[in-house]
Amino acid sequence: MDISILLMSFLITFGLLFALQPLAKKMRLMDQPSSRKTHSGEIPLIGGICIYLCLLILYYWLPINNLAYLVAASLIVFCGIIDDYKDVSYKIRLIIEVIAVLIMITWGGIHIINLGNLLGFGGIQLGFFSYIFTVLAIVGGINAFNMIDGIDGLAGSLSLIAFFFIYVITFNHSGIFTLCLVFIPAISAFLLFFNLRIFGRKKASIFLGDTGSMLFGFTISCLIIRASQGENNPIPPVAVLWLIALPLFDSISIMIRRLQKGRSPFEPDREHFHHILPLAGYSINQTVSIIVTFSVVLSTLGLLGIKLLNLPEWSMFLLFLGFFALYYWGMSNAWTAMKIARYIREHKNDRRKKDRRVENIAFSGPDRRVTQDRRCGIDRRYHAIERALSSKEDRRESKKIKKAFESASRQNSKIKKTKSIFPK
Repeated sequence: MDISILLMSFLITFGLLFALQPLAKKMRLMDQPSSRKTHSGEIPLIGGICIYLCLLILYYWLPINNLAYLVAASLIVFCGIIDDYKDVSYKIRLIIEVIAVLIMITWGGIHIINLGNLLGFGGIQLGFFSYIFTVLAIVGGINAFNMIDGIDGLAGSLSLIAFFFIYVITFNHSGIFTLCLVFIPAISAFLLFFNLRIFGRKKASIFLGDTGSMLFGFTISCLIIRASQGENNPIPPVAVLWLIALPLFDSISIMIRRLQKGRSPFEPDREHFHHILPLAGYSINQTVSIIVTFSVVLSTLGLLGIKLLNLPEWSMFLLFLGFFALYYWGMSNAWTAMKIARYIREHKNDRRKKDRRVENIAFSGPDRRVTQDRRCGIDRRYHAIERALSSKEDRRESKKIKKAFESASRQNSKIKKTKSIFPK
C-alpha cells in the first residue's frame, strides 16, 4: 500500500505538472520578473496547484478520514491562487489563514494544549489560551514557509525535509504519516524535473507559487501539532521547533528587523539568508545546498537530543534559543556575515587560490577588473571592445570607435559649456 501511494503520487504530480503548463500560460498564471524577482522570462506558478490536485485525486484511497483538513487546505490553496494571479493584501491573507486554522481547531481537532516542560518548572498548560496560541502557531508556520520561498528549489527542499522527518517519527500513526507519503513523492517530482537547477537545467521551468508554500506550511504545522499533542504523542512539543527550525529562524528574525526599522513585518524585501549567500558569491545551487544542510543538521540534532540522549525539554529549548540568537546576530550583521561567507568560499581550496595568484588575477568573473588594467593605464571604457576584437582588422576598427567616442564626448562637453555661458 505504501509503495503504491508513493508511485501514484509521483506519477500523478509529474503528469499534472507537464500537462498544465500550456493552461497556465493561457490563464496568465505566470510569475513576472520584478525588482524582487530576478529570474528571466515568465515562469508558470502551478507547482503548488498540481501537488494539491494530486492530493485530491488520492484522497479517497487514503486512510485519513479528516474532511476538515481537506476543506481548510482548499481554502489555503484558493487564497494562494488568487495571490499568485494578483497580489492580495497581507490583511486579507491573514484573515483567510485564520479562518482555515479555526476550521482545523473546531472541526479537525487540532489545537495546542500543552507546551511541555520548556522552563524546567513542569508542563505548561495553555487552558483558555489554547485556541489563540494554535492560531498564532499555524499562521506563523504558513508564513514562515511562504517567506523562505525566494530561490529555485529552496521552499520545496525544506518542505521535503520536514515531511521526511515527520514520516520517520510518526511511522506508527497512520493518520499522520500517510499524508507524508503523498507529499514526499509529489514534491520530489516537482523538484527533480521542474524546479531544481539540475540535469543541465539553468533555471526553474515551474515555480511553486504562494499556493504551494502556503499549503506546505499549513500541512506541516498541522501534522507536527498533532504529533506533539495528546497522550500517545510520538514527540514532545519542543521537538516541533527543531523540525522547522530554519524557516522559523528566518521568518522571526526578519520580522523583528523590519519592526526595528519601522516597517511592516509583512513588507517584502531581499534581506533573507537566501539573498545574502548569493551576494557572497555562492551560486543558487550552492545556496540551496548550504541552507538544506543547515536544516537537516538542526532537525537531526533536535531529534537526537530528545529521542536518543533523552535531554530535558528545557535544555533543548535553551539550545534552540541559543541557535536562534546566533542566527539573528548573523542576519542583523549581514555585511559581516557576508564577508565571512565570502572568505570561506574563496579559501576553501588552497590550490585554486594558488592558481589564481599565478594567473595574476585579482578578482574572478568576466566583468571584474584585473590588476593589469589598473597598473598599465588602459582606459576601461574600451576594455570590453578590445576583449571582443582580437584580430588586427578588428583592432583598427576599435580605434575608429574610440576616436568617434572621444570626439562625441568632446562635442558634448562643448555643448554643456555653451549652455552654461548662455542659459535659457
